[in-house]
Amino acid sequence: MTRPGVLALALSLLGCAPALRLSAPPLPPPHDAGTGWIEGAEHVRLFTSTRIPTAPVRGVVWLVVGPEVGSAPLYPRLTTALGAGGFVVATVHPRGAGYSSGDRGDIEDYALVLSDYARFHQHLRSRFPETPLFLLGHSAGGPLALEVAARAPGGIRGLVLVNPAYKLIYAEGMGPSTCDYVVYALRYLFTPDEPAVDMNSRAEAVRFAPDRAEALAMQADPLVVRHFSMRYLFAQKGIMDAAARNAAQLDTPLLLVEGRHDALVDPKGNDEIFSASRSRDRQRLSAPEGGHGSSAVETQVEAIAGWLQAHAGEGSTPIHPEGR
Repeated sequence: MTRPGVLALALSLLGCAPALRLSAPPLPPPHDAGTGWIEGAEHVRLFTSTRIPTAPVRGVVWLVVGPEVGSAPLYPRLTTALGAGGFVVATVHPRGAGYSSGDRGDIEDYALVLSDYARFHQHLRSRFPETPLFLLGHSAGGPLALEVAARAPGGIRGLVLVNPAYKLIYAEGMGPSTCDYVVYALRYLFTPDEPAVDMNSRAEAVRFAPDRAEALAMQADPLVVRHFSMRYLFAQKGIMDAAARNAAQLDTPLLLVEGRHDALVDPKGNDEIFSASRSRDRQRLSAPEGGHGSSAVETQVEAIAGWLQAHAGEGSTPIHPEGR
């Protein structure tokens, strides 16, 4: 039997099948105020959102998102509070994710993804040259935020990392099973470029209710990339593995937010990142009602917004959770 035949037989026995390969987002982008496009390498169109506050601008908060970005608004309570306090809230969807163009779930050269973040960083620096720039990275966005900051030393006023996906532990419904590892090994050997690995296949088994609801919503959101190739995941793991090393290069003020009910992130990894940071201005914040997902952000709006405001410099105005 040929190697592809062996793979097909093995995957069929394990009940796995490759996903449909897509090269464009399945939903049209919104036409809200502040949405737009920048051009990435190889003429890829990158979707951006830049929400300008009605109050005088005091800072820019870049929400650094990974490849599983969806159609739902990011952190609506925090975004409202930041806007009321004079912060621009900005984000970019990397190629092949969200509303940006590009092959979904696979990439031959991950450096192109990193170049998307670099171009958006340049875009923000050009548009807001004198404004303090902060990065907020949550889950997979945490290591990506550290990577962006390490590649732009001196250009970042502060870092907020929420449950950064550096070292992970098995959690029911949130981690690979023994069967999954067998399939991953087979795919890595035979079809490393096939988008077929679903990291959110058992959302109903997640124990913490807010995380379970969020995972189920991601399953139902057609914009969320559900399947990734092994070469994409290995490249992304390289960014995750570099999180502590990147933190060690930075003396940027750091706020590390940890959801008390986060069953996916190993607290020892958070310890490593926090200890590695060269900043004398670093703080850890526990979110008692937070899990791994957005609840770790949305239940700590006052604390996160207050930290950003304190580091934005003089002339800041108070921030309230609902923008009052």
